[in-house]
Amino acid sequence: MDKKIVAFFLLPAFGLFNVSCVSTGTRAGSEIDRVNPQAAVVSVVTKSGKIVDFRKNSPGRVVPGSNAIIGKTLQYIDVDRADVQKMITDKKGKLVTLITAGGSVYEVVNSTEEGGKFHFSAYVPITIPFSDVQQVWIRKVNTGRSVLAGAGLIAVGVVVVGLIGVLTFGHWLRTESCPFIYSWDGEEYVLDAEPYGAAVSEGLKRTDWVELSNLREVDGEYRVLLTNELDETQYTDELKLVAVDHAPGAKIAPDLAGGFHTFSSPLPPVSAVDQNGRDILPFVAKGDKALWQSALEEKNPDDSGEFRDELVFEFPKPAGAKRVKLLANAWTTQWGSLSAGKFLELYGSSLPEQYEDIDGHGPMYGRILSWMATEELYTLKIWVETPGGWKARAMIMGGAPVITKDKAYAFDVGDIPGETLRIKLRPPVNFWMVNSLAVDYGEEAPVHGTELAAEKAVDHTGRDVRATLAATDGSYLESPNPGERTELVFAAPPIKNGLARTVFVKASGYYKIHLNAMGEPKTGLVERVLGEPGFAARYSFREYLKWEAGIRAELAGAKR
Repeated sequence: MDKKIVAFFLLPAFGLFNVSCVSTGTRAGSEIDRVNPQAAVVSVVTKSGKIVDFRKNSPGRVVPGSNAIIGKTLQYIDVDRADVQKMITDKKGKLVTLITAGGSVYEVVNSTEEGGKFHFSAYVPITIPFSDVQQVWIRKVNTGRSVLAGAGLIAVGVVVVGLIGVLTFGHWLRTESCPFIYSWDGEEYVLDAEPYGAAVSEGLKRTDWVELSNLREVDGEYRVLLTNELDETQYTDELKLVAVDHAPGAKIAPDLAGGFHTFSSPLPPVSAVDQNGRDILPFVAKGDKALWQSALEEKNPDDSGEFRDELVFEFPKPAGAKRVKLLANAWTTQWGSLSAGKFLELYGSSLPEQYEDIDGHGPMYGRILSWMATEELYTLKIWVETPGGWKARAMIMGGAPVITKDKAYAFDVGDIPGETLRIKLRPPVNFWMVNSLAVDYGEEAPVHGTELAAEKAVDHTGRDVRATLAATDGSYLESPNPGERTELVFAAPPIKNGLARTVFVKASGYYKIHLNAMGEPKTGLVERVLGEPGFAARYSFREYLKWEAGIRAELAGAKR
């Protein structure tokens, strides 16, 4: 259940993103002709949920005029010896190339011969039509100069975009998000965390714990990179690592309050369906590159009824189980993140007053929290079926559209009879992505967590910021400009014999989106967004459709 970088795309369109950010939409691939070959496609997820991984040092590409993604992928092949025309081996006698009588050439990775047949794995060409594509994963590389080392550094990430994001690789969509945290894996910095999403004002500041699954100890140290790559000012109050030592084989996940839960045998759902009865299990059964998101081509904001999807998951449950731990990987879509800025812009010139009220925990602060809980745009209720009907038992916190990791949610199930646990999520359209859910009924195993303060912390100007990041005390590391980065080094404590370790970043802060909030407040719209049930999601989707139509027109103009 190891979660790395996860983001989204549903059908071919709305895939423009800022630096490492992602989006989604609907667009017919046959209409697209403008191609940027710089987009290095790591993987493609088809509409059936199949994941196609391309060769690491030879990524997939979009060839002009092909209406397809083309590359080489690992396949397992059987060939009769009689059909082999030529075999090429290396100096050690290992088969590296096999040519058939029909002219097929295979770059062999591993092979065996048995019963007159060659059984081998090889990288072979594959063509995936745009019409079969659901998600596209690309590799993004940032380069810069290390303040601590005085040399160049490389920061990489693997993110999901839509097909337009691949085709118009240099055309970015502004996004609203939060800081990016990269982990040093011994060779390069890898995008690994995006903490405290949706904390768009100081009054909404929160602390987040996120697993750094790519972090590796090198020479007794952990190295981390904190960056601002977005059009916003970021305020980081505290940044530490938490080294959690535990029994080997156990999965460790934090809850929203920073408690660490152990999952020794997490059970995936045995079934998962949407409101139309469609099987969505291939997208939510495990933490991989396939994920669920609203089928936007089916949505009409003017239809009657609630503007939500409904996902029902069934899990096995031991008879008599009283409590369950849910391991969930679900988060805000890129459009949902972008909508936060669009909602804020409705306040126009009165926005500073609204920020002041929220930061002072005034009436608007309470109204915003109530709105978030009711509308579920940025928090999502976990419903459980009981003999008395569906009951809300926990709340998922979203807000990180680029990268997300597993979170733990523990709640009671003692009132549920039988051997089946049914869980329901009701995400508003175009606001949520779901990668995986799993449950564990076991007792918590002992863990030992150690908070680590940075031994070195240097911002992009060379300033020592260790004291600024040492505690949540209102003393902020302020980063107002994209491209600013802070390098941190932590001493890695020894691991006790026989134990394994999972490292988390503990980050506290908030961010202010750079907005064009001017003019008279759109009071009527604000009141409908905050006061009319379901209106916010419908209004946001109408804005999305306008945006998507503009992209269509732009690409059509470029084609002419």
